[in-house]
Amino acid sequence: MNSRKKPYELILYEYLRIRRGLSSDENSKYRKLKKGYEGELLFDAYIDKIQCDYLSLTDLSFSHNNKFFQVDNILLIDNTIYMYEVKNFLGNYYYENNKLFIEPQQEIDDPLTQLKRSEALLRQLLKYLGFSNQLQAKVVFVNPEFTLFQAPRSSKLLLPSQLNRYFHKFRQCPPLDTSFYQLGEKFQSISLEKSPYTQPPTYQYNELKKGIPCPSCYKFFETVDGRTCICRHCDVRESLQSAVLRTIEEFIFLFPEQRITTDKICDWIQLPVAQKRIRYMLNKNFLQKGKNKGAYYVKMEGN
Repeated sequence: MNSRKKPYELILYEYLRIRRGLSSDENSKYRKLKKGYEGELLFDAYIDKIQCDYLSLTDLSFSHNNKFFQVDNILLIDNTIYMYEVKNFLGNYYYENNKLFIEPQQEIDDPLTQLKRSEALLRQLLKYLGFSNQLQAKVVFVNPEFTLFQAPRSSKLLLPSQLNRYFHKFRQCPPLDTSFYQLGEKFQSISLEKSPYTQPPTYQYNELKKGIPCPSCYKFFETVDGRTCICRHCDVRESLQSAVLRTIEEFIFLFPEQRITTDKICDWIQLPVAQKRIRYMLNKNFLQKGKNKGAYYVKMEGN
């Protein structure tokens, strides 16, 4: 079982939102990613309640026959393969003439169409991998404040009111066959790290605000009292080492090609902290390469 990770793009937008702000288009993309991720976590909560033997694989991206497709969740249970397309829609929706609308009259992409394509490609991939097990595909609407009128009588739709009953059927299942564990490992080994269609926003070091954002209100720390950072906006306190290491991780995420040096980190955190103190933290938590002015730091193995 692989635990769901926050998407790379969502993390990037969260960092940029604090350090330079987002354009209107970027903010729309950020809200969409955030809403989607929150919906996937709601779905995961149902999976976590399953008591019998299963494998749950999340956020899989595949390329097969030069065609790319993504799957929110694959559940291997009861010697069956289930694939789920998770939607966190909010509000009133309806079907009319085989098209999906959000009230009052705005047509949107039908997730059943997306599911049909992904299901077909996953079947092809399974056949290529030598698996012929039963595959069931569902679109799952997880938001309790979602309502769907004139829904087609499709067995591929799962509405919020149906989820408890649906997952209750998994309360007693036979042990998972060894071949399913092998399939799960294969899925994870061939899943792409990033979508080829990802277009992350561009940014430069000089345009980002320097400092350590408060983990609660996201305003920047201005005060250090001994070994503690104090937020003057919400009074949250965080140990200096925790705050510095957290912000170094952010630097590594945003600028993976740049070397971690004492001078660079001092400039990045912008706090009244002695350079030797930052160097001590780096020496304690990272591996030093080089010496004197050429010294830089890399992550230790296992971190």
